[in-house]
Amino acid sequence: MTAYNRRAALSVLGLGSLGLLAACGSSNSESTAAASSEASTSAASSNSASASASTSASASASASASASANQSPLPNDDKNYSGVAKLEKFDNHGEYQAANAEHPAQNVPTPVLPDSMHQNSVAGFASALAYFSAAVDYLLKTGDMEYLRKVSTNTETLNALQKYADRTKEGIDQKKTWYANPTATLTIKSAQPVLASGAYNWSVDFVIDLGEKLFANGKEQETPKDKRYVNMTGEAVGRYVNNIWDLQMDVN
Repeated sequence: MTAYNRRAALSVLGLGSLGLLAACGSSNSESTAAASSEASTSAASSNSASASASTSASASASASASASANQSPLPNDDKNYSGVAKLEKFDNHGEYQAANAEHPAQNVPTPVLPDSMHQNSVAGFASALAYFSAAVDYLLKTGDMEYLRKVSTNTETLNALQKYADRTKEGIDQKKTWYANPTATLTIKSAQPVLASGAYNWSVDFVIDLGEKLFANGKEQETPKDKRYVNMTGEAVGRYVNNIWDLQMDVN
């Protein structure tokens, strides 16, 4: 396994383009045709992004592995970190208002970077995963990926996620379309991570649930069942760099 695979970001990007457009186009055949066309274009863009990422993946992996190859294994703290990765602290920005026919979710709480993410420890890695999950959850609700930039500095990953964020914002601002309650959940599958290829690896499941309902132009619709869930599995790859955990999600 290469430690810096780009599949995760492209998987999430595919969710944004295909899932959102297909669901929003379910109200009539004309919209469905347009959604299919846009989805095909998006899939081609994702393939192009994947090809571009593959060109630089080897060099990035070599450089990153070289930088961390001499790092000692993290001490096992005898804790079992398996289970859903949950962030403990969020900042509130007024009274939260759930999405409805008139507006998307408002005053969505923002994830707070855990102090433990600055610790070169298993707990630090685990807290980075919880923060990542919360940041993706926030992106699904708002189209804002500001907080994801605090847990990953990988250019290809961020560029792919930015395209998803742009499409989400376009759906909200221009198409007046949004999901009622999309969520992201990351589950750690083993008690402790392992050191491999100069980085720490943790087996994870990552599930995006777009929720039962969406709103399009003031009308409530059901999210198509075949578009509601995206289930990904693989490895969370972490490096402790510049006193903080930096993540790459190798999942599909």
